[in-house]
Amino acid sequence: MENGIGLLMGIALLMAVVSWINRRHDRQRAATGPTPDERVEAAWEGFGFGDDPAATRTALDALLDDIDPASLRRKSSIVSLAVMAARTERYDALPALAEQARSLDGGCGETAALAVLAEACAGDPQRAREMYIASQSAMAGCGSCGTQGPGRYLMQEVALMVDAMDAHAPVVH
Repeated sequence: MENGIGLLMGIALLMAVVSWINRRHDRQRAATGPTPDERVEAAWEGFGFGDDPAATRTALDALLDDIDPASLRRKSSIVSLAVMAARTERYDALPALAEQARSLDGGCGETAALAVLAEACAGDPQRAREMYIASQSAMAGCGSCGTQGPGRYLMQEVALMVDAMDAHAPVVH
């Protein structure tokens, strides 16, 4: 009987401590606002569904100007922001996003795709073509691992960019 009462008191004390920690965390979170990753994810959820493309672009411009890519901790956030930047022609944001993706997960196919996209849009298209050829196995592996959401859109953006580069390539006879 005494063991049961002690156990119940221990559980009650543990629940009180956990509740206090959760309240403290909630207060800190409310004071600091959403993380950069959470802000990107919120923008991604509504991206492309508005009636006003200019408003979408303005909101994305503000987000890109406000968030340092180095502050992003989730590769999915980086990929989402890169896709939004590419689709609104904010190519200047792509190199820093590609660098942050590389620092988080350098061997991933999405990281390779983002590097190709950044080089194609904001760098040297010839180098992008070489990077694309060199990264095919990484990107194929990424596509086969069940990439979903932003990663699939990133692969589409790379495919569109490679097609555009090939359309402008000199014809060799």
